[in-house]
Amino acid sequence: MIKRCLTAVAAVVLALLGGLAVMSPATAATVSKPLRTLIADLPVATEIRTGYNRDLFPHWIDADSDSCNTRYEVLIAEAVTAPSVGSGCTLSGGRWYSYYDGAYWTLPSDIDIDHFIPLAEAWDSGARTWTTAQRQSFANDLGDARSLAAVTDNVNQSKSDQDPAEWMPPLSSVYCRYVGEWAAVKTRWGLTVDSAEKSALTSYAASCSNVTITVETVLGGSTPPPPSGCAATNGTDVTIPDAGAVVTSSVTVSGCARAASASSTVYVNIVHSFRGDLVVTLAAPDGSTYPLKSSNADDSTANVNTTYTANLSSETANGTWTLRVQDVYAEDTGYVNTWTLTV
Repeated sequence: MIKRCLTAVAAVVLALLGGLAVMSPATAATVSKPLRTLIADLPVATEIRTGYNRDLFPHWIDADSDSCNTRYEVLIAEAVTAPSVGSGCTLSGGRWYSYYDGAYWTLPSDIDIDHFIPLAEAWDSGARTWTTAQRQSFANDLGDARSLAAVTDNVNQSKSDQDPAEWMPPLSSVYCRYVGEWAAVKTRWGLTVDSAEKSALTSYAASCSNVTITVETVLGGSTPPPPSGCAATNGTDVTIPDAGAVVTSSVTVSGCARAASASSTVYVNIVHSFRGDLVVTLAAPDGSTYPLKSSNADDSTANVNTTYTANLSSETANGTWTLRVQDVYAEDTGYVNTWTLTV
């Protein structure tokens, strides 16, 4: 039986031996980034559902002709008590743990295999442009243990085709694992996120350990850069002292020998109890400054999770750009989580 693995190299070997459906092209690459950076680097695009049909993702195939299709391969791989495998891949004596809700099950019929990124969500996020063979590979991805999950059937049904802006597991203690795996699988398959989805992922990740996540990409390598190619992200946390000095976080844009855009964007995520306390400014490589956010004592809303637009056409795109943040009122501290400049 095909055992799920975590590397594209192993997937290639298995594909040669048993016709595994996971795509492992020569252009596959390893991406290894802190959680919040991985999320910040997910490209944003409008979702398009037009033309979706579940049948466009052939799934639960028996890639190695051992009578166990993809569903049963996952059940066997994820069992906490290994089942006996009988004729026709009949399973007995096994036990499974559903991490979404913390439930244990002993009957395979109580378990669904969740496409971690739902098929409809994948279609909306880029899979509509794939070939049928590529969609089959996605729907039967045994090459990364995060792609398919054995979970309680009615919990999976409640998730349906929703993303983290719309649905999260009932067990709140697994939120960090869930958003990390969501970002990993989207990165693996080069899928986009919509703005609400990215905002939700960023918000959840802000309270998680910024662990490094490693994923082998398929479909041509790592997540594509923004269309202009002139962008940079800093995902290293910077503490903002209470009513203190200006703190800075810098990024360097290179390979963009042109002027910056008149509609440049600055995505900023800051964790703070009162965003009204904060002043945020962008400094260009030549020292020129561009106000992004002013303070407002009446604004008691938490956190800054916003994309600002700035006319930077008088600046050269290449160089080191700096985000400057200051808390101008007393009583609360926070930190710059991540920010992305697209010029």
